[in-house]
Amino acid sequence: MNISRQSQNSDRSVILKPFPHQVGGHNCILMYDPWTVCKPLSNGELLFYHKQLPHSLRQYIPKYLGIVNVLLEYDIDGNANFRACPIDPDACKELEHDLQIINLQVGINHRQSNFENVTSHTSDKTQSQDNVSPCNSKCYKRQIEKMQDCKSKYTLFILLENVVQRFHYPCIIDLKMGKWHQRFSAQNNISSGEIALSTAKLGIRLGGMQNYNIQDKKYNYFDKYYGKRLDEHGLKQILYQYFHNGLTFRKDICDQMIKKLQLLRDLIDLEESFRFRACSILLIYESCHNGNINCSTNIDIRIIDFSHTISNELNYHREKSSLSPNNDFVTGLDNLLSIFSDFSGPA
Repeated sequence: MNISRQSQNSDRSVILKPFPHQVGGHNCILMYDPWTVCKPLSNGELLFYHKQLPHSLRQYIPKYLGIVNVLLEYDIDGNANFRACPIDPDACKELEHDLQIINLQVGINHRQSNFENVTSHTSDKTQSQDNVSPCNSKCYKRQIEKMQDCKSKYTLFILLENVVQRFHYPCIIDLKMGKWHQRFSAQNNISSGEIALSTAKLGIRLGGMQNYNIQDKKYNYFDKYYGKRLDEHGLKQILYQYFHNGLTFRKDICDQMIKKLQLLRDLIDLEESFRFRACSILLIYESCHNGNINCSTNIDIRIIDFSHTISNELNYHREKSSLSPNNDFVTGLDNLLSIFSDFSGPA
């Protein structure tokens, strides 16, 4: 879907920056401003965000902040840049009709974006706005190629909350949950080499990870291709490494993750409005190695990637089955909780 018309109010356009903390996914994530990221629009994900989300799960879902048109342009030195522009109101109506969404609000309250005056949350020794993760670097180049080949001048991007904004040195892991994607791949003749061994066994696949080594003062990265090669033992090793800061295993963080994951697991198990298919969970914690940073332990857990999530419009009735509509997702969470509990040891 392409909507080529933009608002004539060009002073509201924003030059998008690479997002330094992208660890997974195949779409490029860009920074709209320090509080907001954006990525190419998926119809399924947009439909999800315009359903009535369960109040109990909202703390686990990045906030939806609108839609923008993104233009690929070049500066005088020939460097490619992405520019976000407001969408023409008439084009919004066309989008509403195409997606059959009632009362769709695609505009956002514009915030002045000034990256030059924003204090970076990362040190020069680790990352800056110009020193992005390998995953984002690859996705950024791929997005340029896609938009160069696109017939339309503009591409729709969805605006979402930047969930790592409050972290200084975020350790992040992206885990694809459940076996639905494995079954989908089999039905669509995707080669078995594309299916992770850990998915078949545990319903968990590594989508990407960065963790900060406080001794070396740098990030370690692992991408989804590494994750696809992991068997059950290999996945457990990488999950253990996620909590290790180069000096010690962060049992305190692991224990907090277990508590919050257990709450999420129970909420998902009771959820009947949506079936969360091929979603990922994003686990984030503050490595907090700098003495100038308040080192109160911070963690966050979010569900992301809703392109294949469906609502109860298919009239799923729980009484027909003893299983939760999200049993696939829950099974992955149960296995993840079991692994983390083994790491943590007796209470």
